Amino acid sequence: MNTKKPKSFNPPLLKIVSIITTLYFVYYLWWRATATLNPSFPFFSWALWLTEAFGVITYILFAWLTKNIGPIVPHKKPAPGISVDIYVPTFNEDVEILEATLIGCRKVRYPHTTYVLDDGNRPVIQALANRLGCRYIARPTHEHAKAGNINHALQQTDGEYIVILDADMVPQPDFLHRTLGYFEDEKLALIQLPQEFYNQDSIQHASNQTSWHEQSLFFRVIQPGKNYTNSAFWCGSPSVVRRKALFEVGGVATETITEDIHTTVRLHSRGWKTLFVNEPLAFGIAPQTIRAFLLQRLRWAQGTMQLYRSKESPLWVPGLSLRQRASYLSSFLAYFEAFQKIILILMPILIIGLNIFPMEVSITSFAIHWIPYFTLNIFANQLGGRGVFHYFKTEKFNILKSIIFIQASFTLVSKKPLKFQVTPKALEENVYRQERRSMRWFIALFGILVGCMSFALIRMVTPNFEILFWDVYAIALFWAGYNTYVISLALKEVLTKKHERLQYRFPIHARGKLSCITPRPMTIKVLVSDLSISGVGFDANEWFPEEANDLELTIYPKDFSKVTIPISKVFMRGTNSPGLMRFGAVLSEDLGPQRALLFEYLFVHLPRSNAQTLYQVNEWNPFHVSQKPSQRAQM
Repeated sequence: MNTKKPKSFNPPLLKIVSIITTLYFVYYLWWRATATLNPSFPFFSWALWLTEAFGVITYILFAWLTKNIGPIVPHKKPAPGISVDIYVPTFNEDVEILEATLIGCRKVRYPHTTYVLDDGNRPVIQALANRLGCRYIARPTHEHAKAGNINHALQQTDGEYIVILDADMVPQPDFLHRTLGYFEDEKLALIQLPQEFYNQDSIQHASNQTSWHEQSLFFRVIQPGKNYTNSAFWCGSPSVVRRKALFEVGGVATETITEDIHTTVRLHSRGWKTLFVNEPLAFGIAPQTIRAFLLQRLRWAQGTMQLYRSKESPLWVPGLSLRQRASYLSSFLAYFEAFQKIILILMPILIIGLNIFPMEVSITSFAIHWIPYFTLNIFANQLGGRGVFHYFKTEKFNILKSIIFIQASFTLVSKKPLKFQVTPKALEENVYRQERRSMRWFIALFGILVGCMSFALIRMVTPNFEILFWDVYAIALFWAGYNTYVISLALKEVLTKKHERLQYRFPIHARGKLSCITPRPMTIKVLVSDLSISGVGFDANEWFPEEANDLELTIYPKDFSKVTIPISKVFMRGTNSPGLMRFGAVLSEDLGPQRALLFEYLFVHLPRSNAQTLYQVNEWNPFHVSQKPSQRAQM
């Protein structure tokens, strides 16, 4: 039993801080509107004011939505005998990615049937499904992408509940034990779980804090808060859906490319409930590159715009409560923060370059009002974000998403058909060139800002420098410097990211032994530091003769069975501490009879162990009972 004291879901000062912040924000907007607008530039003055007002509105919605994120109902154990189908839709993912997921499905303890829904009609996937005891479904036509794939499978299966897992989303053994019991509520249609990821070197993970990723605030704070308005929405995977509810709304929605949230709106409008269960019970692959990240976010944004312009928009579809509409509106407005960011980036450029002054205010008066506004903004969001909100990390990703969100917003008025694009899970050969190409707009903005700052500094030190609004000019220079800094963080995050391996190397700390058979049997002790399905890194204080071959590595992980894997090649990387040599090794293509055990260790056991530090240890948490290796169920 883990005795770590649980963190509070709702900080004691949260309510009073939210009220104080809201009141001051309203006062700040009143002061800006009555004391700072420049009548000579009314359009730009009001544009800047509306940008700040938009930020205040989104904060108020955020504070309201997340005032309570504690579990809304306690966990219930499922009754025996419930029929469950696990769907794993796939199109073009690598075989090893799908193999990890299917091995995870095989380890799920509650009785179930796993179906591989192959929209790529690949014989190698059918062979993999047969080898791992899964059923294989391929459809003759491929309309409506993932949604159509699931709808086709619904006609071929009969499970009362359906688990949806993306091809890369590996479930935990207690996945069904921790979710099925909630469905005792006959009106519950859907359970959505957080999306957590095992490749913590992805583009959306913080470089210096690997547990934090770009979706952390949404899944650990916002979605739990939506439970209290019955507005938590389906994010596709990982999730559990009641078949009866899906059939009542005509299956998975196919009219938009974000079938998950669209289907949720239909469920809510017909009186069904949804529930977000804040437990990491499956782990997938986060987008590895900025190109994959932006492609995924573009699809989400375009699909959301499709939904909001349709007759089933959450803003006017019949059957939703006012609180549900406000909750959906909060998520919708998040995409329009892109316009806010771009205006705030461009405004100091207009001030410095074109002498457009949207404010008429002294530096002293501005500082007196703006510093409390900025400080409260950070503190209130940090408190409401329960420690998950990180100001500069969030700013960095908001800027990176701004261009594609603006691009997606035109879908509101465009009727051009959209094509569902699968998020790339593998690296391409020209990855670095693609990364630079994806950053070209931000590189241009960075250059323009640096040029404007240089121009401003030169102008301010020029003899006889005169300008009507010197204070605003100085504010713009500071403002441009701030924007330059945030964009530089974003560019550094992307352009310095290394993409050297095709498979993610899990960091581990385990004892091991390396053995060779020829020219004579010999064994040395090693300390394993990283491991994947194709390679391993370890330290040793001795080495074999050069002619040694037939190598075999045995790893003794903590709280897991020993794993023995064949090695095809070893090379020295250097030295660590005195007396220790650093080695890297390539695993054999044929991993032998322990292949499945290695996959289980990497993709099931290790992500679960790492996640224990991310989520609160409490009565609703899946980590409240530690399991020894002998307790792992076999199917």
